[in-house]
Amino acid sequence: MKKTWIGLAAILMSAPAAWADNVAHCEALIMQAIPSEDGLGEARIASYRPAVDFLMSLYDEEEGHLAKINGYPIRAIMCRRNDVIPSESDYKILETGLPFVLSQNFDSSDTDSLTVYWKEDTLDYVYKGHPLSEEAQDTLEIRLADFSARGKVELNVDDIDTNLDSEAQDGSDDSESPEKISEEESPEESSEENKE
Repeated sequence: MKKTWIGLAAILMSAPAAWADNVAHCEALIMQAIPSEDGLGEARIASYRPAVDFLMSLYDEEEGHLAKINGYPIRAIMCRRNDVIPSESDYKILETGLPFVLSQNFDSSDTDSLTVYWKEDTLDYVYKGHPLSEEAQDTLEIRLADFSARGKVELNVDDIDTNLDSEAQDGSDDSESPEKISEEESPEESSEENKE
């Protein structure tokens, strides 16, 4: 845990203040399957966890990035910001292939929100909210076209597991870094993911 705070401090001190603000307001979405009491089915529950470790894994010296939290794959990254147009530094998030959601206020239906996701080899988006200015719309289109041209990194998340939640709960300070997925691993489809 101490390494996490030292790493975060190093990133924040070397990054612009805007990026530091972005880190503070980001969460990772995971889906937990809870078996029913009768054993005949399950409920899927969305859970939101701090995304600091995920974001740090994008900028550290090790290859790959954090893919799971407590055994559950990260399904999306959600950040609260006043400006919902992705910034240049957001490419590192989008490069992972995860959907990226920006909103001024996730608890309000009367707010701007933008969901950016990969559709084959191109970034697509869904925008909801007040109409974008012509300049903002142009910036969004140009930036997503640039990000799409750079592409995404194909990674395999099937065998990656981190136990960030259990480490935080028991207070242990594991000196080993969480397992991460790297570009060298080949992408494979999980049979369980195909069922979803």
